[in-house]
Amino acid sequence: MRKIIACGSIKPELDRLAEKYPGQVGVEYLPQNLHRRPDKLREVLQKAIDATSDHFHQVVLGYGLCSNGVTGLKAPRQGLYIPRVHDCIAFYLGSRRAYQRIFSDKPGTYHLTRSWIDNQTDPLGLMENEYTERVGAGCAEETIRTEIRNYRYISYVDTCTGDTEKYRDRARKNAEFFGKEFIEYKGSDRYFSKILDGPYESPDFIYISPGDIVEQKEFLK
Repeated sequence: MRKIIACGSIKPELDRLAEKYPGQVGVEYLPQNLHRRPDKLREVLQKAIDATSDHFHQVVLGYGLCSNGVTGLKAPRQGLYIPRVHDCIAFYLGSRRAYQRIFSDKPGTYHLTRSWIDNQTDPLGLMENEYTERVGAGCAEETIRTEIRNYRYISYVDTCTGDTEKYRDRARKNAEFFGKEFIEYKGSDRYFSKILDGPYESPDFIYISPGDIVEQKEFLK
């Protein structure tokens, strides 16, 4: 049996596919926003890795480099497979190549998905909730505008989970409010399927041998 330790941001997509592997895969989801605190993400991930039972023969992360939150992790006795991506957007798009193509064609793109919107971590959600509570409405808008000033586009990546029109509309409202160009991309299940069932081959995955430490350089190949 295989153990997947994944970010809660990809739960809708993984859950839909995990039904195909009854009794073969165990998935544990961690809170979505840990990537904003890389040291905390590393701590929580290591605890989840260390707690993995012996009856799992493989351990796979549903994380990329994630602001260096996975660097410094120690692989368990089963070894550790990690997708060779910088963040989860490559998962939603289906491949590293798709992500790199968009990054090249449309640099300065702020990508949104169902989970980011549900979790209120889209720019409007951050402004209306977290930042307003912290610094007040006026400063909240100024703060988020400053944070995303170098982005030209806001995209919606449609993974066909949930009410697509609702999420598309929210992403478009983000673009309109902050004066960005709206783009929509069709998502893919391809990388999510690989996380659940492989193949865990290079260049899509990194393998860390038992007891070895995850290093940043592995994600730069």
